[in-house]
Amino acid sequence: SLCQAIPGLSQDQLGHIYSLFDKYVGAGLEWIRKEGTEYLSSVDNNLTTSLMMLVQSLMHPSRGFKATDLQGDAFHTTMGRLFGFAFVWAIGGNLAPTCRDAFDEFARSHLQDVLNFPGGGQVYDYQLYFKAGMPEFKQWAETVPTFAYNKAVPYFQMLVPTVDTVRFSYLLEACLDVQRSVLFTGVTGVGKSVISTAALDALAAAPSPADQADQGNHRIAGRLIPYTVVFSAQTSSFDTQMLIESKLDKKRKTRYGAPVNKKVVFFVDDINMPAREQYGAQPAIELLRQFQDFRGFYDRKKLFWKDIEDTVLCAACAPPGGGRQEVTSRLLRHFTMLAIPPPSDTATKTILSSILNGFLAEFAADVRAMAGALVNASIEAYNRISEELLPTPDKSHYTFNLRDLSKQFQGMLMVSPSTCSDKEALARLWMHEACRVFADRLVCTEDREYFQQMLVELSSKHSLSTMSYSDAFDRRHITWGGFLRPGLDRTERRYEEVTDGAKLLKLLEDYLDEYNMNNTATMNLVFFQHAIDHVCRLSRVLRQPRGNAMLVGVGGSGKQSLTRFASYISGFKTFQIELSRGYGVAEFREDLKKLYRTAGVDGEPIVFLFSDTQIVQECFLEDINNMLNSGEVPGLFATEEKDRIVIDIREWMEKTGGNPTKDGCYSAFINRVRDNLHIVLTMSPVGDAFRARCRQFPSLINCCTIDWFSNWPAEALLSVSQTFLANTDLGSRAVRDAVAQMCVHIHRSVEDMSVRFYLELRRRYYTTPKSYLDLINLYLQLLQEKRQELRQARDRLLDGLRKLNETNVLVTSMKADLARLQPELEAKAAATADLLVKVAADQQEAEKVKAVVAAEEKEVKAMQVQTQGIADEAKADLAEALPALQAAIDSLKALNKNDIVEIKSFPKPPLLVQMTMEAVCILKQEKPDWETAKRVLSDTTFMKSLEEFDKDNIPDIVIKKLKKYIDDPQYQPDVVAKQSRAAMSLCMWTRAMDVYHRQASSQWLLACSSSSPC
Repeated sequence: SLCQAIPGLSQDQLGHIYSLFDKYVGAGLEWIRKEGTEYLSSVDNNLTTSLMMLVQSLMHPSRGFKATDLQGDAFHTTMGRLFGFAFVWAIGGNLAPTCRDAFDEFARSHLQDVLNFPGGGQVYDYQLYFKAGMPEFKQWAETVPTFAYNKAVPYFQMLVPTVDTVRFSYLLEACLDVQRSVLFTGVTGVGKSVISTAALDALAAAPSPADQADQGNHRIAGRLIPYTVVFSAQTSSFDTQMLIESKLDKKRKTRYGAPVNKKVVFFVDDINMPAREQYGAQPAIELLRQFQDFRGFYDRKKLFWKDIEDTVLCAACAPPGGGRQEVTSRLLRHFTMLAIPPPSDTATKTILSSILNGFLAEFAADVRAMAGALVNASIEAYNRISEELLPTPDKSHYTFNLRDLSKQFQGMLMVSPSTCSDKEALARLWMHEACRVFADRLVCTEDREYFQQMLVELSSKHSLSTMSYSDAFDRRHITWGGFLRPGLDRTERRYEEVTDGAKLLKLLEDYLDEYNMNNTATMNLVFFQHAIDHVCRLSRVLRQPRGNAMLVGVGGSGKQSLTRFASYISGFKTFQIELSRGYGVAEFREDLKKLYRTAGVDGEPIVFLFSDTQIVQECFLEDINNMLNSGEVPGLFATEEKDRIVIDIREWMEKTGGNPTKDGCYSAFINRVRDNLHIVLTMSPVGDAFRARCRQFPSLINCCTIDWFSNWPAEALLSVSQTFLANTDLGSRAVRDAVAQMCVHIHRSVEDMSVRFYLELRRRYYTTPKSYLDLINLYLQLLQEKRQELRQARDRLLDGLRKLNETNVLVTSMKADLARLQPELEAKAAATADLLVKVAADQQEAEKVKAVVAAEEKEVKAMQVQTQGIADEAKADLAEALPALQAAIDSLKALNKNDIVEIKSFPKPPLLVQMTMEAVCILKQEKPDWETAKRVLSDTTFMKSLEEFDKDNIPDIVIKKLKKYIDDPQYQPDVVAKQSRAAMSLCMWTRAMDVYHRQASSQWLLACSSSSPC
């Protein structure tokens, strides 16, 4: 492979190269295994392969190596230097910083036969470059470019070149030139992600190969398309595969890859974060291993193999531990592993000084002179808090890194010369920003006071200010904000210091009134000092580009209310998901799509408020973790949705002069989302969930400014109770103040007892600000209820007294009327006595009548029983008659005109037909002969007259005439049917009329018999 990669090598030259490997690699591997310490364990095959690939990259003609021009000792010297440089980084590049001095001694001694490293420093401090066809060494520091501060560049895009950024970018490019994957490791905060992404972006922005005719297509610069993938504990192999495939071009059904003459590099951040599944595997890691082994994946649905070409993986991770897993060597063997050491204080000072000096260039001279002291004090404060405030189970988020120090300076860069015009203001700004980044995440008063005391001490030590602790933190609250000038556009507001606490309180109250007028869901906030501080902290985070916050406090601390309020005064909308039955991943991602379109397509600044009570599934935090880190959620948008987004945002891209290609538009969409979207997470520290989530999802700590909501102090509790009781009449101000103080005493006593409860029984009992508000509201509710009861009792008493007075007046009046009517009453009494005598006589007569009536009643009841039996029989007969009648009517309805013509057509009808027509004539009270019958049949209303026949009023004489026909045994419908079907229906009708008449007559007789005794 070396012969194919490096043209022009002779057999002697190849033999010399192989001899170098045979002579030096074995001893180097042995030293690594016995003396070295690696962040990530490597295997011998991996280190040897890394060495071979790095040598191959360095020997390529595009770097200045020309095998045909180097013969004999010149070739040996050249190869010795190339091999030595590659040996240092391939064999010793993965060593922990504590082993580098020892490896430096070993490498100098072990490789002294082939090269002599320059004196001074370590072997890691020298770069290899070609000069007049020969490789030479020079220090990396000599190639570090100068940083030029540009205030138009957002803070998160500023990268100050250092020795580490230069050398690791160089090594990354060298490996990518030969399609070798690279993995950067190192402790949290050393800049693994920053160095990787910056180097990849620089390679992507480099001139294209067409402009580098002398270098051919070997070099990857200008042909690289970088993408970032962020892993967390919940990352699945499915999401990983979908994200990778979505970034590649589909060349054939089974082949994916980069665009023509391009290389795609996927940078996988936190590659060792995915949690192990039931059987100990990490599916996302195994997917990447499959890609590295076989250069492809299986299709998830149809299970056919997909080849991936022109694609390289790069990765970064911290050492295992704290939620990070051991990664299988079967994957790591494909990477050249490079350990990035923590930056020295000198390097950190260089970075921060470059930015701060550039920013303060427009400030007053005395303010500019403070830059060095500010940087030194900040680094010393960071080092001390990192060493002295270590994480514990209750303080698991005490993991400070250089990102926090960077956030402090980001906050300082928000001021302007007009708002920070003197040294004392800059010193207060420095203290304020240090407290916002470091002190706000501390969980107890002791830790915060320790850090504040440290700031005062360092301020005096570095001659920043002469303020004492009392001047800085007791007598005043150092507060800066960007909302102090209402009415200005969000972009015109300045970040300035609050000089009057009373004016700030009035301003916030005005903002609250305005908020309640513009929103249906009003808020009743009490602005005590702690609440004011939290509002200012939140507005500071929202003011920063890509600023996100995590608010930690027990439930009911006011985290969500203050977030909505801070978002409003900052000029942002607030978005929060609404949980419902069946709410899951699909619904959550639909909400995220709406959020992304609002921030990315519409370009509206918006705050995404997300509470831990809304975490229905832990994979929600996986998406949040990706949003915080890279801004992109894997698999969020389908291909059609991405195309729609590209169409919608292309006009904005053209206006801003961006890249209007599909990839350029979508990348701009994600960046615009990150610029306009601010995520505020509200978490509760109760239980193990918060600690576990911080460990599993590193971006919650690394990409958020933490604000810890502590218990309200007594002054805050008293302020709240006084505000809630202000409009309640308690008799006097002294009583109201005493009740307010009692509410504070009750709440604080419960807090103290909770501490004792935990110390004695090891069980937690949490009292929250919500509990305190419930106490006050319950008191006000009970007070109102008891007052209502007293009012009702008073009203009942007054009503009773009034009724008694009215009754006394009425009794007196009635007594007077009684005395006046006494004579009349006596006369009436005598008349009544006479009447009673008469009534007694009448009563005796009535008793006699009663006895007669009782006897008759007994007879009537006996007759009723008899009559009821007859009635039942008649009803039964009638029930039998009605079906026959109905059948006859139905039969008549079935007749048509032809049936009637059939009967009329008989010149001499059959006997039974004639009998039937005579019976019909009798019922219609016509002459019973055939001539009359034909006339009746000729009537057009004949059938209707039969259907509407008055069957209830048939004369008895008609029934008597009909009887001889009814009693004739031949006059039956089935017999008549043999001579005529039409005559059968008429026969049924005549017989039904006879039956109905008899039953109706029985009912009438029954009615007469039942009514005659009465």
